[in-house]
Amino acid sequence: MVQRDYVRKKSQSKKKKKKNKSRLLPTIMIIFAIVIIILFSTILYFISSNSPKKPVEQPKVKTETPAITLPEKPQERWTYLKELETSNASGNSNTTTSERQQALNSFMNNKPITSTTPTPSANANNSKWLLQCGAFKDKTNADAVKASLAMAGISSNIALNQQLYRVTAGPYTSKGDAQKVLSTLETNGINNCIISN
Repeated sequence: MVQRDYVRKKSQSKKKKKKNKSRLLPTIMIIFAIVIIILFSTILYFISSNSPKKPVEQPKVKTETPAITLPEKPQERWTYLKELETSNASGNSNTTTSERQQALNSFMNNKPITSTTPTPSANANNSKWLLQCGAFKDKTNADAVKASLAMAGISSNIALNQQLYRVTAGPYTSKGDAQKVLSTLETNGINNCIISN
């Protein structure tokens, strides 16, 4: 019997299969690359053709510039400024300047101020109306109320009575004078003062 070479046949068939596979692989890769390029170019085409449309611009209309005007002068909210202006205009400027000069001299010489005008304690016997604006345990609260009264143009005193610091304004000779000062304080936003005698 004829001897057959089985080893060669097997190896030859494997080589043929490998050759077929090696020829098929590059063609698949080329087809795949072509498909990718086509897809990429179509995507770019759609992006460029579907760009958002520019909005239609309306023609600009020139507007007239407004005339430059200043607002009206606001009314003074604080009345003590007017009172200070009128007190200097009424002829008290000589006494005010002499008091200022005396205060300056006493400061320079380190001597206490001696005033020729009567003090509120000297007038206390003749007058009996006071404005009480608070009574506090803490002196800083009393000082704060005294400062707010000073900003309104009203001089006030702080007195220690039975462990309370009383803030008072006055004394005034009549209840009408005290009422005028009270209404001045209320217009300046200080509403916690009462008239007492």
